[in-house]
Amino acid sequence: MESLDSPQQKKQVAQLDERDNPVDEHQVTAITPVEVESEDVGSTKRRRSLPRNLLPKLAIGAFLGATAIAGAVYTYRWVQYNRVHLSTDNAYTSADIYPVSSRVSGVVTQVMVKDNGTVNPGMVLFKLDPRESQVSLAKAKAGLNLAKQQAEVARENINNVPSIPRPVGAIGGTTPGQLKPPVINLEPNSKQIEVNRQQYKATLAAIAQKEAEVKEAELKLSYANVTALVPGQVSNSNIRVGQPIQPGQTLVEIVQPNPWIVANFKEEELERIQPGQKAEIKIAAFPSRKFIGRVESISSNPINRVVTPSPQTTPGGNYSNAASNIGRIPVKIVFEPESLKDFQSRIAPGMSADVIISTKRK
Repeated sequence: MESLDSPQQKKQVAQLDERDNPVDEHQVTAITPVEVESEDVGSTKRRRSLPRNLLPKLAIGAFLGATAIAGAVYTYRWVQYNRVHLSTDNAYTSADIYPVSSRVSGVVTQVMVKDNGTVNPGMVLFKLDPRESQVSLAKAKAGLNLAKQQAEVARENINNVPSIPRPVGAIGGTTPGQLKPPVINLEPNSKQIEVNRQQYKATLAAIAQKEAEVKEAELKLSYANVTALVPGQVSNSNIRVGQPIQPGQTLVEIVQPNPWIVANFKEEELERIQPGQKAEIKIAAFPSRKFIGRVESISSNPINRVVTPSPQTTPGGNYSNAASNIGRIPVKIVFEPESLKDFQSRIAPGMSADVIISTKRK
């Protein structure tokens, strides 16, 4: 066996002894600060993560606060706006509508216009068969010529009257008892002349009557061409070629330009509405266009009156037999010319609209 006193063996034994010996107090003290340092790092991390958890709560709180402020501002502006404005959606467009009818009966031979077409005064809308009127005109002219001939004859007969012979008396001859023939004077027949003169006047009156008949026949013949009396747009055309019509029958309607708005406001709102106030108009057919108008007049007749039960201050809040009348008053609003530009022919009667009237006093 080898000896244990070799240097290598001694070194190994010394290392085993170091492992078996307990750690001294100095070594324990040196290790303790390392554990404390790890605890400080953990608390620092927790303090840094704490603001991150509060950020969503702070963001929600800020959003709710901003929403509340915006709502308060909107409510304030809405209240202030309603103090000087009145609005209604119970409104519609209106315009003058001219019904076209024939003054005489007849059969339609030609139609010159179509729906939605533009017409001007004097433009022919449709034509009737003129033959019957032409025959009546020919008869009237023949009667006029006959009356003129009769008047000419009567004029010539006024003084074409034989004279009346009247004896003046007998004149004595040269010998006694001898008498000359009596002297006869011819006197005009004044009575017959007066009669002829009255007959001539009657023929003149007959001429005037026949001339009136000719004018009437010409007028009826002109009625065969039915023309427009006002400018506008054709609507509700109810006429066809070959259709027999009667006087007064509405065949075509012409919607005249310059439409307006009829806005129905509640009765309790009329106190704030005065003629001349500015109005903003929105027509449903043109949602992207805002029109400007002004109040022209206020009607005195309420419409759409509805009777609704009125609650009374009775125990239990029961409804009694009393009623409250709810009515609306039409207010006429005209467009400003510049606002209506390019839309005048596109706005038709009956289009729904929203109206806001500015009641602010200047």
